[in-house]
Amino acid sequence: MESNKKVLFFNAKREKCDSDSPHLGLATLAAVLKKSGYEVLVVDYQFKPNAPSPEIFLDDFKPDVMGITLYTATMNEADKIIKQISKFDIPILVGGPHATLYYNDLVNKANYILIGEAENIIEETVKKANIHSKGLIIRSEPPDPKNLPFPDFTSFFGYGDIFVYPLLTSRGCPYNCSFCAVRFVSTRKWRPRWIEDCIEEVIQAKKVLKSMDSVVIYDDNAMFRKDHIKKFLNLYLDKNINLPLTIINTRADGLDNEIISLLKKAKCPSIGIGVESGHPEVFELINKGETLEDIVKASKLIKKHKLSLQLCFVIGLEGDSYEKIQSSIDFAKKINPDHIYWNMITPFEGTKIREWYDKNGSVFDLVNHSSYVDGDFMCEEPCAETPEFSVEERKKAYILAILKTNYTTLKFRDTPRLFFYIKEYGFYKEFICWIPNKLWVNIKKPFLLLRLAINIYPEVGMKGLIKRIKQY
Repeated sequence: MESNKKVLFFNAKREKCDSDSPHLGLATLAAVLKKSGYEVLVVDYQFKPNAPSPEIFLDDFKPDVMGITLYTATMNEADKIIKQISKFDIPILVGGPHATLYYNDLVNKANYILIGEAENIIEETVKKANIHSKGLIIRSEPPDPKNLPFPDFTSFFGYGDIFVYPLLTSRGCPYNCSFCAVRFVSTRKWRPRWIEDCIEEVIQAKKVLKSMDSVVIYDDNAMFRKDHIKKFLNLYLDKNINLPLTIINTRADGLDNEIISLLKKAKCPSIGIGVESGHPEVFELINKGETLEDIVKASKLIKKHKLSLQLCFVIGLEGDSYEKIQSSIDFAKKINPDHIYWNMITPFEGTKIREWYDKNGSVFDLVNHSSYVDGDFMCEEPCAETPEFSVEERKKAYILAILKTNYTTLKFRDTPRLFFYIKEYGFYKEFICWIPNKLWVNIKKPFLLLRLAINIYPEVGMKGLIKRIKQY
């Protein structure tokens, strides 16, 4: 066992997208290392964007090894961190999704590039870490999550401010959606944890994280086995956890009446479903393994239980065009959810959609590009196009979709941008129709917030309620 060897981890921030919860992967790596006697500090700038600069932590903590988790959307910020810490002549490890997909691009930036889930290789790598002129690429076999220690969030700078607790009940997703890179990061093998361990983890976390007021399940596919998630939800309720629970990455075919009923009892504030495209031909090409009818059915069930419904669409999938986006808009209006996310496609290396774009279109620089947008008329420059669906048409499709379906809050600073788009694309009629719908949403919002307050105040108190309201 190593003694007194120190490891410092960083997670770079992403512009305009702070996280309410800390990085779960780094918390698990911290737990693995601490179990073997290492001292670990995690600085998560996504969670604590105003944390001091990396140099401050290096001067105070004096690590023997440093690690950075990399995402394509945060590479500009990550490069800044790498540049700053490289001056300290300490071995640097990198891992995460971007390192897994683009490891060859990193051999001159770090001493070790860890591919895949790193729990099985992190201790040995840290133990032997030294400085190389060229980075060593290390591949890891995916661990059995049943054998991993509970994540350690007390290693995080500012852990006392954690109020959204991230939880995994499984890893991996067996589906093969054309646009998804999960299979490269956490494999297509679905690997569940023991449900009893998941519940015990939450119980222990409540004792340590005094600000914790909700739980979010971040599984790649939590509902792949319905009996798995039902067992979790039943035990979550039986143990009287009394914290609002949310599950992300929800598939329509993974929902049924019993699951939604259990989620409501667990104070789940909303359920989001990935639609991707409402155009039948485009939907078929992305190979989701479910049907548009599955999505309609699940949406009706969610509404039946009076839970908030969110839908996610992607602009620029295989065979997509400006005209076909209208089918997605029509599909969205037919279901009439409470909120809609319109995301721009990011064709990651190795995915089927990247192969399709290499044959049928163009892909530009993906670094620091994020597919995620939130209906605020902040349309990022698309990173791909085809002759049938140009960059300009993609931006136009996004603004049209927002005006027709997503009556989001218009911030004062966004007003000039919106007016520019209206003039640029001639969306005068759409804007006039958007105004009364937006006003109606504003009228309904206080009543929705009141219902939220009534539902969750007994569990989270005033401080937790204020934090949750800020998300709406």
